[in-house]
Amino acid sequence: MNLQRISLQVAEKLREIATRQGNVPFDKGDLRKAHVVEPSGTEDAILAANTPYARAVHDGRPALTIKPKRKKALAWKGGRHPAKSVKQPARKGNPWLARAVDELEREGLDFLAPELGQDVADELTDALRARGLAVRQR
Repeated sequence: MNLQRISLQVAEKLREIATRQGNVPFDKGDLRKAHVVEPSGTEDAILAANTPYARAVHDGRPALTIKPKRKKALAWKGGRHPAKSVKQPARKGNPWLARAVDELEREGLDFLAPELGQDVADELTDALRARGLAVRQR
């Protein structure tokens, strides 16, 4: 049994769930398209959203004040006038990856049955659900 192949299959399933319509937030689709699955080490896999703003969207961010670095004012296309600073309010997070893990817990790991057998897939599903219960009870 190749553990990394199993890890990659689970990560790909999480990617599929995370990028479903209505789960991943998107304006133009860049965040949705940025999800990648990669091997990590010899047994693990990583699911990541490769955009500089993914974490801020997922976890939220505090209020920001943007000031110019080199000039005396900020200006942008469509702006009415230059500004010395711009305040952006805090943004609440939209944890689509956490929702994907919860959905995987509900759906189970039956997709691994052809590789591992139904009994093993059922045991892994039970372990995943027990982990989720333990995390929620903390």
